[in-house]
Amino acid sequence: MAEENKFIYCTNCGNKLVTIEDSIKSTTENFKEAVKNNETYKSFTDNSYDENYRVDFDNRDMINFIQKKEEYYIPKFKEIQELYKSTSWNWAAFFFNSWWFLYRKMYAIGFGLIIADLVIGVLIPSLSLITSIAIAVISGLYGNIAYLKHIQNQLISFTKMDDDIKQRLILDKGGVNIAIPIILVIITIGFLLLIGALGTFLFMFSSPYYY
Repeated sequence: MAEENKFIYCTNCGNKLVTIEDSIKSTTENFKEAVKNNETYKSFTDNSYDENYRVDFDNRDMINFIQKKEEYYIPKFKEIQELYKSTSWNWAAFFFNSWWFLYRKMYAIGFGLIIADLVIGVLIPSLSLITSIAIAVISGLYGNIAYLKHIQNQLISFTKMDDDIKQRLILDKGGVNIAIPIILVIITIGFLLLIGALGTFLFMFSSPYYY
């Protein structure tokens, strides 16, 4: 009976009314469930390893694929694989998160994080800061693992190709892409400047002292 009194009922028809708190709770739960079922999220946080899927770090293809900072990533990857680590901290992924994923050519994750941050900021502005912090922490924790899986998937897709074609694809698909992050930073700065200019313009015209 006490549980029944928690609900609010319509005085006309007797049906239970949905409160704002119930609506917010339901929306949040549905959003969380949708995120968990998203393929990008599953790929990003799935840390399971198959013994047949383990990397040979003596293979030059991996070093050729990484191209930059292989002296950092190879020991990290060995540690992840040999110790079956579920997390491996990366400061660059923590500070730059989506930009770092784009820089390392993990476009699905990079753009996915940007879109998720924007969508949550628009739909639930009060969670915008929390979401940004969460994305930064998750990127820092799982960035190296996501990058290792990305390299594994790419190298496996090249195994049945002729060596000259494979090497060209490794050089093309591997390495880094500085152009996309820079372009997005310029677009972001331009957008913020535009918003600031519009805000100043509207303030001036709405001011009682403007003639």
